[in-house]
Amino acid sequence: MHGSTRLAARGLLASLSAVLILVSFALAAEESRENLARTADISASSEFSGDYVARNVADGHVPGARSGADVGKAWCAKGNHHPGGVTLTFAFPEAVEIAEAVYFGRTAFEWQENWKDYEAFVDGGETAVAGGTLQAGHGPQRIALPEGLRAKSLTLKFLTSYGGSNPGASEIQLFSQRLPDAAFASFSPPFAVPREEQWPASPVPEDAEMDRQLRSGGLGFSKVVVVERHAIEPSHVYTYHTEGQRPGGGLYVADLTEQPPRLTRLVDAAKGLVLDADLSYDAQTVLFSWKVTMQDKLRLFTVNVDGSGLQQLTHHDSNNLNACWLPDGGIAFLSDRKPAFAYCWTSTTPILYRCDRDGSNVVRISANYLNDFTPAVMDDGRVIFSRWEYVDRPAIPIQSLWTVNPDGTGLSGFFGNRVLSPATFMEAQEIAGSGKVLCVLTSHNGPCRGAIGIVDPAKGANTQESIRNLTPEIDIGQVARGDGNNIRGPYESPYPLDDRFYLVSRAGTILLRDYAGTGQVTILAGRDGMGLYTARPVMARKRPMLRWLSETRPDEPWASVFVENVYRGLEPHVKRGSVKQIAVVQELEKSKFADVSRRAFGFQFPVVSCGATYAPKKVWGFATVDPDGSAHFKVPPLVPIYFMALDAEGRAVQRMRSFTHLMPGESHSCVGCHTDRNHLAPSVLVNSLAAARPAEALEEPEWGVRGFSYPHIVQPVFDRHCTECHHAKLASGTVDLSADFTDFFNVSYEVLARRGEPGQNPYTKWIPTFNGQEANILHVTPEHWGSPASRLAALVLSGHPDAEGRRRVDLTSTEQRRVLTWIDLNVPYYGTSESNHYDLIGCRQMLPANLEPVLNDVAARRCAACHSGDRGIPREPFVRITNVEHNSFLLAPLASSAGGSQRCATAVFQSKEDPDYQAILRTFESIEPLLRENPRADMEREPTMHADAR
Repeated sequence: MHGSTRLAARGLLASLSAVLILVSFALAAEESRENLARTADISASSEFSGDYVARNVADGHVPGARSGADVGKAWCAKGNHHPGGVTLTFAFPEAVEIAEAVYFGRTAFEWQENWKDYEAFVDGGETAVAGGTLQAGHGPQRIALPEGLRAKSLTLKFLTSYGGSNPGASEIQLFSQRLPDAAFASFSPPFAVPREEQWPASPVPEDAEMDRQLRSGGLGFSKVVVVERHAIEPSHVYTYHTEGQRPGGGLYVADLTEQPPRLTRLVDAAKGLVLDADLSYDAQTVLFSWKVTMQDKLRLFTVNVDGSGLQQLTHHDSNNLNACWLPDGGIAFLSDRKPAFAYCWTSTTPILYRCDRDGSNVVRISANYLNDFTPAVMDDGRVIFSRWEYVDRPAIPIQSLWTVNPDGTGLSGFFGNRVLSPATFMEAQEIAGSGKVLCVLTSHNGPCRGAIGIVDPAKGANTQESIRNLTPEIDIGQVARGDGNNIRGPYESPYPLDDRFYLVSRAGTILLRDYAGTGQVTILAGRDGMGLYTARPVMARKRPMLRWLSETRPDEPWASVFVENVYRGLEPHVKRGSVKQIAVVQELEKSKFADVSRRAFGFQFPVVSCGATYAPKKVWGFATVDPDGSAHFKVPPLVPIYFMALDAEGRAVQRMRSFTHLMPGESHSCVGCHTDRNHLAPSVLVNSLAAARPAEALEEPEWGVRGFSYPHIVQPVFDRHCTECHHAKLASGTVDLSADFTDFFNVSYEVLARRGEPGQNPYTKWIPTFNGQEANILHVTPEHWGSPASRLAALVLSGHPDAEGRRRVDLTSTEQRRVLTWIDLNVPYYGTSESNHYDLIGCRQMLPANLEPVLNDVAARRCAACHSGDRGIPREPFVRITNVEHNSFLLAPLASSAGGSQRCATAVFQSKEDPDYQAILRTFESIEPLLRENPRADMEREPTMHADAR
């Protein structure tokens, strides 16, 4: 995912991508030159964390490009939104002569994390002595300085970057003499095709007998369809449809009976690119996605294997890609025609659709609000595909394998929905007749290549035993460790021929291999800087089983779910008879683009929570659970929903942490409340109470079926029962439940959700979803998270008793339900992903620009006697922007006689007329027009929400 995702990556990788290159300098001839940076005191105006501090630029290490291995080996700024620039200063005890600096960009994760425009200053001067523009790329770049320059300090001010998440430098060297141009020859621009020699040596030897079999047609084919293109270098596995592409190549048929194989071009993609291809069951027609020019979107085409009959199938102004032939003659493919964006990035999110053979009758068969990937058809007619989701979990894992019927019914987890490493399973193809799939095993960040493995779900839905790594030179990690983001390898486009052999692309070269790893044949190598991908044998294959379409009815407004026994998967942790209802919850999509540089609380932009849920939630309602644990209820179709099992008080004893969907009119059954994966089984008749009655309509929440907005749904409960005691002037000042708005949220939310270390609030046990918290995906014991484990829930249900046990408050059952549901939805604040302020940090933060300078000035003059050194001035992590006089930095130093709390030992401000008090207060005048004329979503009387949020 993203910069801090990548910043969390640790450990050495097994491949060259993990190797840290020790830099004395680029050439041995320069080893005698002294790198002055090694002797300097180095500081920066912004550092991402203790692992990315300024002094790392002089540690002598340059991590490999796209290696993911620069933790503790590079410096980077925190975020890429620095309007005033970021400075890096080298200070020396005495003046030294500096002829030039040598800059090595930060390229371990993405090319865009290089600085671009810069200026150089010496000895604190305000006039730049040099300036220029750096290139995006890996390796040394010259920053020339004036001749004869002597200085005690050199400050490099980086004004702009190439837009990456956390720009910085792997290394910056300083020399007293100019280096020859040859010293910079190792610099390489972005998107270079990884060369074979860059990867660990293949352990598989060439096999002459396999080669003879192949060339003679002994494997059943003598030609292959291949795609020629540049290697795609996206920042994440889910952005390959929009990032890292270069024009060139095309679609070809290779005749393997000739040596070298003769390539016949079917489609010329010189001005654009062909992404992928699939061959019809009769081996006569190629289905492929083609960006005709780089200004176009990816669209679907067909062409005959002899090059005739080129036809465009999709014309919609959207990306359409990763198409495969369905057994009924139709086509399954991905499209981003439904507006949605990754919550933690800027790319659109293509999901599964189907259409007829000619491109007509397009139907959406996925409800994902993130990405689907690389669909293919299995022997039984199901479509297997990869799916990215993060329902109350971090965003790096999971890109797991799922199946669905060609009409969108029967969605079911296949493998990996609770696997940490690999982070991504994609390009899955079934090995005929085995129930196993061949697929790519890779990371979340970086390109869609890695290792190749066989997954056998019969050995478990999330087990290590289910994964067989066919490329052991690439380390794929362990399913229950890490974050899965350290897998770097050269393999992609696997395709099983039978139960013995498969085709694969290694660094752009097409190979034939056996599964045992005893032999291979190099079939086709890339040329002209491009590689070959998506090899398909030109031979007829058996058409998969045609699964009959279910009882879906497009005009039906509901689907239905039957649960056989909710306690299956909950026992023994949950007592039989204690579950009374099932809540049906929808995760809402991010329907508008936002700039990643505005992110906050990890990678939220717009902000929805304080690092808990990424997505806003909507509760559709509650279904009855009968005494035997069965339930039968209606659900909305074609939206991403998940279920929570509720006890008599309305607490969620378990939640899915994954989503499913049903098609209109579909009826589906599940056997229980599963803890290992989201598994739905075909409807069955069982002897249960719920089976004897029709599906019940959901009991709608009394606050309405809408995006769950904390200030509109939960805050009124506290206003009614709590704020008389819990307010800003409370003597202890610890639990303020007032509704005053803060820079991101409101005060009570800040206290009940954000306060404390991230994810360790003393009142609510929410699931942290920011990077570095991936291990919590494995914590699925009932009642581990949410209201059953939260102090606030206990206080609400007990009536907040006093020392004698007497109830101090009495919330109604509906008021209790509001608070408990909020906790169990993973503490969302905003009920919508839309914003009125896409230019602000987090697309939400309202903060006076000059507040901090004024506060710092006043504190330095009037507070240093008590608050100096490590003690500092105590501050809340938030700033009130309404009732601003209740901010602790105004209340605490104000005399009690003047209305302050006077928590300071000695009053600093005797009255509100104190000039410094007034100076602080006046800083808020700058945002008053914004609050008045364009209020934030939480400030609106009835928040504006997009259609799905309603």
